[in-house]
Amino acid sequence: MVRLRAASARAIVGFMVNGDVVVTWPAYEADGPTTGALLTQAGLGIRLHPRTDNRTPKELADILGDAVGVIASTDPFDESVFAACPNLRVIARTGVGVDAVDLDAATSAGVVVATTPGANGEAVADHALAMILALQRRLSENDAAIREGRWDRAGTLTPSDLYGATVGLVGSGAIGRAVIRRLRAFGSWVIVHDPYLDTAPEGCELIDLDTLLARSDVLTVHAPLTEGTRGLLGADQFAAMKPGAFVVNVSRGGIIDESALADSIRSGHLAGAGLDTFGREPIGESPLRELPTVIMSPHIAGLSHRTIADMTQQATRAVLDVLGGTLPAGAVNPDALNQQALNQQALDRP
Repeated sequence: MVRLRAASARAIVGFMVNGDVVVTWPAYEADGPTTGALLTQAGLGIRLHPRTDNRTPKELADILGDAVGVIASTDPFDESVFAACPNLRVIARTGVGVDAVDLDAATSAGVVVATTPGANGEAVADHALAMILALQRRLSENDAAIREGRWDRAGTLTPSDLYGATVGLVGSGAIGRAVIRRLRAFGSWVIVHDPYLDTAPEGCELIDLDTLLARSDVLTVHAPLTEGTRGLLGADQFAAMKPGAFVVNVSRGGIIDESALADSIRSGHLAGAGLDTFGREPIGESPLRELPTVIMSPHIAGLSHRTIADMTQQATRAVLDVLGGTLPAGAVNPDALNQQALNQQALDRP
């Protein structure tokens, strides 16, 4: 743990809350001129607790203590955390996922939750395409074959085409649309399942999930993790897919039943998968790690030098905004700012 504090409590204009900001995002520049330096100039302390393994809510609450803000990785914020940390005013997520945060509990506690919209969507789309291409062109398998001394041309490791392939998207928000633009440039036929859409994205076909599963050569997931999408893709869904199809997930691990996916690949029904997110992170022991046609990355789809800078800057600005009494652009529960005032009024009553 590293702790920094400003030499003087110089406050920015309108600043109202002093205290410490805990940073669990591992790539934060505590002395960066557009990140940590802004916090210290505002009289805030910085405590660095990078998340490199799973944490329980109790462990998170112990780390936060009396902190007034947190620049957060995918830490678990439930009701118990807010009860144990009454000074907390803002959670600034580096990214757009908030499935690890109990938003109702945060709002009731007067804790504004903010994300960094627009910072990493194009990088996620790049990563999805990289995984699709690596799977279809069988890059990891051919690389391993050469390292083993084999030269397998037009044999068992013959690749397939992205050109002309049918690619099915589950979810078509900003990231999904970025993936669609790339797929259309490759000459793929794109089909989409998204219950929130009334019309298909340009150049695509909007269909139900069962039809999408049956027709897709590649299935790629771009939906948030909600109660409606948790466990959406399991044994029955994988069985309904084409033999030899691929599954890609750069969204959230809980959407996919990983054991069922491993079984389907091991049986030979599905050809492989590209996974950037997992139900448990870090993944730990998993049958997926034993399968040579599964490509995995450690939840880095949204990361690049550019996106890390953008996300940490946006998260820093969100903390300063909330502690200064204004709502940040990426706030997902704006009512929490009013709840802060109501909670304070209740405390001030004689």
